[in-house]
Amino acid sequence: MSSLWQKLKSSALLAGVLDIRSVLKGRGYRTVAVPRMRNMIWDIMDEARRKNTMHLSFDADAVGMNVQIAKYSAALGAPVSITTYLTKVLADTVADDTSMQAYLSSRKKFILFDDVDVSVMIERKVDGARLPVPFVLRRANQKSLVEMDAALKQAKRKPLHVGSGPVSALESQFFSLPRFIRKFFWFFIRRDPRLFKEIAGTVALTSLPWHVDGRGIGWGISPMTLTLVVGATSKQVKLVDGLAVEHEVLQLHIEADHDVIDAAPMARFVVRFKARLVGGLGEVPLPNPATATATATASEA
Repeated sequence: MSSLWQKLKSSALLAGVLDIRSVLKGRGYRTVAVPRMRNMIWDIMDEARRKNTMHLSFDADAVGMNVQIAKYSAALGAPVSITTYLTKVLADTVADDTSMQAYLSSRKKFILFDDVDVSVMIERKVDGARLPVPFVLRRANQKSLVEMDAALKQAKRKPLHVGSGPVSALESQFFSLPRFIRKFFWFFIRRDPRLFKEIAGTVALTSLPWHVDGRGIGWGISPMTLTLVVGATSKQVKLVDGLAVEHEVLQLHIEADHDVIDAAPMARFVVRFKARLVGGLGEVPLPNPATATATATASEA
């Protein structure tokens, strides 16, 4: 082994490589520190790779969805964002069948939660870099559009690394720890769905902030049982009464943990989701009287 190393050190190839490295050093690039909160994204991907994930891409009628958003905006006297509406539709559809947010415990039992806690990915500037950070909207199936919209807006501007919210003080400290320590904690978190819910929520929604010509579908890497990825809107030609009509559709993608959800229940969920998306939420979901004042204060903060 030592003789091989001696030959390698004396070889012209190694000398050439070292010469090239010395010439290229400091030329045409710069080195920057990796933001510490990048650890959060790496941990999420590590946990996601443990899942046996199946995928389903589909289109939704963007015109029908926009009609519903306009209706609720007019009824509430305030604009309802697409993200808020999609989050509410997702939460209500999951609440109809809570098996879609079941988690497998370490004892080989399914745990089904009553509340739908939606983890919404929000892009924030963290440690000098723009990163997607999760904000968990608790009991989204019980919240009104006004309450949800106020909470999501506040999450986009709330100070980071303090209190609760996106990248809380505790999360900031956790993701600053060395990787082997974080993996030790994740071992216990993933084995107890109740603990996982308190940290990450039960389902997730993420969107791609882009405008493209044609189809634009995103595939995420998620540790959740169910994740909705919102893509771009595009034009499609459909036959209506024998005539070709240009129609606007929204590209969507569902990811599900196949250890918990099978293809048929997943397909039925998509049918219900699309029907509610264009059919509406029923009655206008007004804020609860007890929380109306607090919601208004939060939206003004």
